Amino acid sequence: MQSRRILAVIVFATVCCLVFVASEGKTSSAGRLSASDKANLDSAADMFDQGRNVFRFATFDDESFWGDTLKLHQAIEGTKFGGAGPGLSPRAALAVGLTVDVDALPESLIEQLKQGKVNLDDPAVTLALLKLNSVVGVTGFFNPDGSLKSVGIQCALCHSTVDNSLTQGIGHRLDGWAPRNLNVGDVIALAPNLQPFADLLGVDQATVRKVLQSWGTGHFDAELALDGKAFRPELD
Repeated sequence: MQSRRILAVIVFATVCCLVFVASEGKTSSAGRLSASDKANLDSAADMFDQGRNVFRFATFDDESFWGDTLKLHQAIEGTKFGGAGPGLSPRAALAVGLTVDVDALPESLIEQLKQGKVNLDDPAVTLALLKLNSVVGVTGFFNPDGSLKSVGIQCALCHSTVDNSLTQGIGHRLDGWAPRNLNVGDVIALAPNLQPFADLLGVDQATVRKVLQSWGTGHFDAELALDGKAFRPELD
């Protein structure tokens, strides 16, 4: 798994370098390029932008699982907004390693954050951040009345972080960087309905939560979803 992450970072960095060289060529050597070469460079840059948008924002319809099935969105909004439980405040979200893209925030909100005028213990602020599409790797789907309908996850959740330029967990995106503070298990454990995992494992939901919360920061055990194995006693 670690070698795959390293390879992914190397590939991503290589593509970035190629696009950078291409863009530099478009500006500094435009006079020496043929029309077809210019078109190819423009096409490469456009394809890179499209790929970046897919990486950052496409959920591939996985909201049907994380939201519609597990009801993760209900835990995020809390009972006050029609969900379940206390809701997920920005402080709690940052504590489990979720991050916020500062470039998606309006200047007025950035100034309020700098001045400490934003209530980071209010789940309503989390919903506002989702509406701004600023939570890295997470997309909120909202009803016409503004309530949270579902939530989906993008590639960027596990393969991007931020530079903490504003504060811890809030800054400019760093695509391809491992979010080492992210606790995926704790995030999934928030979901009100873990019965799909429980059915796979043949245990109750409380046991599933115990398993999820055992992963710790920076870890994801795909076996839970792929083959129903929570622990490997033969390796203990």
